[in-house]
Amino acid sequence: MNINFEDIPKHTITDKSLLQLKQVMQQQDEYGIRKYGKELDPKDNYNWLMMFMEEMADGMKYIQCEMENKTDVIRILNGALQVLHAETKDTYIRFALEILTKTNTGK
Repeated sequence: MNINFEDIPKHTITDKSLLQLKQVMQQQDEYGIRKYGKELDPKDNYNWLMMFMEEMADGMKYIQCEMENKTDVIRILNGALQVLHAETKDTYIRFALEILTKTNTGK
């Protein structure tokens, strides 16, 4: 049996991220064409750095919203621990809490 090592994913998360990024970028291209009637053109009269900064500001707000959502999920799961007594449910809730409450960044 011959194994083609090129076909074995080496960086699964990177590969998934790149695939997702490509899909999002293509969707954004399609949206831009529908909205503006043309593709993104670097020769257009825009301050691209300012536009990027505005997008990053929005991105930070999106992250804040997700952080608040995460806090809500943790609060709800902690509350569920107070009322559920089945060992299996308890195990799953504790596992979910462990995942959701990670504080390190892996660095």
